[in-house]
Parts: sequence; C-alpha cells; structure tokens
Amino acid sequence: MKTEEKRAVKGLVFIAGTFAVLCLWLGKQYGAQSFFELLKKVRHGWIVAALGLMLIYWLLEGIGLHLAVRRFVPTQRMGDTLRAAMIGQFFNCITPFSSGGQPMQAVYLVKKGVSLSFASCSLMMKFIVYQFVLTIYSAFTLAGCFKTFAGKIPALGWLSFVGFGVNIFVIVSLLCLGFFRRPTEKLLYGTVSLLTKMRLLSAEKSEKAHKRIEKELGEFYESFEQIHKDVVGMMNISLLTVVQLTAFFLIPLCIFYALGLQKADVLMMICAGAFVLNFTSFVPLPGAAAGAELGFHTVFGLFFPNALLGLAILLWRLLTFYLPILVGGCFTATAGVWKKKKQISA
Repeated sequence: MKTEEKRAVKGLVFIAGTFAVLCLWLGKQYGAQSFFELLKKVRHGWIVAALGLMLIYWLLEGIGLHLAVRRFVPTQRMGDTLRAAMIGQFFNCITPFSSGGQPMQAVYLVKKGVSLSFASCSLMMKFIVYQFVLTIYSAFTLAGCFKTFAGKIPALGWLSFVGFGVNIFVIVSLLCLGFFRRPTEKLLYGTVSLLTKMRLLSAEKSEKAHKRIEKELGEFYESFEQIHKDVVGMMNISLLTVVQLTAFFLIPLCIFYALGLQKADVLMMICAGAFVLNFTSFVPLPGAAAGAELGFHTVFGLFFPNALLGLAILLWRLLTFYLPILVGGCFTATAGVWKKKKQISA
C-alpha cells in the first residue's frame, strides 16, 4: 500500500474512533429513546437549507481555485477543478492541520495536464487568500462581538491570540516561500546534496533532482510573479472567499432553527462560527477532533440550551466534517489519484 493510502486509512480509522466517542458521549447525555425522540422533532427544511449552504461552500471553493488555475491554463475545465476542490476537502478532513489536501490536489491537477509548478502556485495563492480572508474576517467579527463573549467564554483572549497567531504564521511562511527565492533554492538543493552524501540518492538521481528543481522552481516563481500582480483576480477570489465563509458560518443558524428554537441573533451566530474556526486551526488532529466539538460546545452554548447542545454538535459535525469526507471520498475514489502519475508540462 502506498504511503498516501496508508495515511488516508489511518486518518479514516482515527475519525471513525472520534465519531464513536461522540456517539458514546451523546448516549450518556440523552439515552437512546430520548435521543431518537429529539431527532423526530428536527425540522427537515432547515437541514436541507444547511446542506444547501455546504453546496455553496464547495462550489465557491471550486470556482476560486478555477480562477487561480485558469490564470495559467486557460483550457482548464471547470469540472476538473471542482473535482480537485472536493479531493482537497476529503484529504483536509483526514489529515492533521488539513495538510493533505493541497498535495493530492496537485497530483490530480498534474494528472489533468497542469504542470506541477502551475498547480503548486495556484494552490498556494488560493490558500494564502483563504487564510488572509479568514484572519481579517475573524478579526472584524471578534471585534464586533468581543464584549458579548468576554466573561462568558473561558480564556477568550488567549484562544483568540493563539488562533490569529497560527493563521498569521502560515500566511507569512507561504509569502516568504514566494518572495524569497534564494533561501528556498538553498534549502532544496541542500536537501538533495545531503541525501546524496548519505547515499540515499545516487549521483544520477541527484543530477536529475537538481535539473527538476531548477525547472520547477523557474516555472513556479515566474507564475508567482504573474499571479501576485493580478490584483483584480486576487480581489475576485477574496470576495468569493468572504461569501464562502459566510455560508459556512450560517450553518449553525440553520441547525438552531432546525431544533425548533427562535429569535437567533444572526450576526452573533456568524461571529461565533468565525471564532470557532479560527481558534480550532491550531488543533493538531484530523478535523481538529475534540477541539472542534469542545469549541462549538463552549461558544454555541451561549445560544443553544443544554438539552439540545449535544444534538446541535452532532448535526454540525455531520454537515461540516463527516459529509465532506463522504462526498469528497466519492470524488477521490473515482479520480485516480492513487495511480502513478505521468509528468505533463503545461
């Protein structure tokens, strides 16, 4: 079994374990009979609305990535980019820090005829825009609701500081990769030289690796130079990301109404969603396991009564985490990303 497949299997086993723990916790909270009685009262129309918001989230993710890829490959098909976006959803969910999505998206895009350098640059710029918009979005929403949350959420300031710190560190690191070519070259060439000295690479493979690095880095920085000057394109992706995140943050509101509750403060709900997503980004487990559930319990406990909070957590995780794994897994299974790819230059 390939390394990527092993990682996927391990991630899925871990997620199955966390789902089992969540079910056991819910069993203790409610008991089987009470739980199913609550499920019967769920308003299906609002669950359908939440599913619609997830579809919007996925569609905008695909459109944003398509805008980035089309900058270099005008013939790129929207269907292929949407599939790449869903592959990313699947691997982001099953790997720590959502680290597995982009490499597998790059594999699929290369399989579809996009050069590795163009695919890498497009994915990196899409990710930078996403992280930047999320950070700014979270900053504005938190500033607007800080007084409401202060004193009600333990360690609010500390969680906000760490969450913003992680996101800013990621953005700065990626920008350094894009703007500082020499250190990046030294690191890559140095790694190849070290592997050669350790006799893990033959002289022939070392020479090929040097040529490959030179070629891919040349294309990467040429494309990076083009895309970071495309202000209009970056603004379009940024606006799509704002709408995308808003759709995601409105899902708890749909769950709120699905459980028969009334008089929700929409703005506060959006602020709460942004806060949970921001500070769970530093949880080093697939899907921010435990951290996401605890974050939702802590923050949305301000809106949901205790009797319904456990069910709300389950519905939220089913829609925003387990559903992307299921749907993204279907796209991944039919995409052929496990097969050995041929290198195709743009």
